[in-house]
Amino acid sequence: PGQTILDPFMGSGTTGISAVKLARSFIGIEKEPKYFDIACKRIQAALDAPDMFVEAPKPAKQEAMF
Repeated sequence: PGQTILDPFMGSGTTGISAVKLARSFIGIEKEPKYFDIACKRIQAALDAPDMFVEAPKPAKQEAMF
């Protein structure tokens, strides 16, 4: 976490999605505006979606002490 990933040929943003899901900063370069827009939307959607592979913390259970 905290590292920066550079993708000079961003395409549809797959590397960017992986980077942000793994808590990395991401710099993507894409010369085609169409693919740049697609990548930005996909990366934002990945950030907005819950992570299916990370289990939410369970609520603390209070136990009586005897």
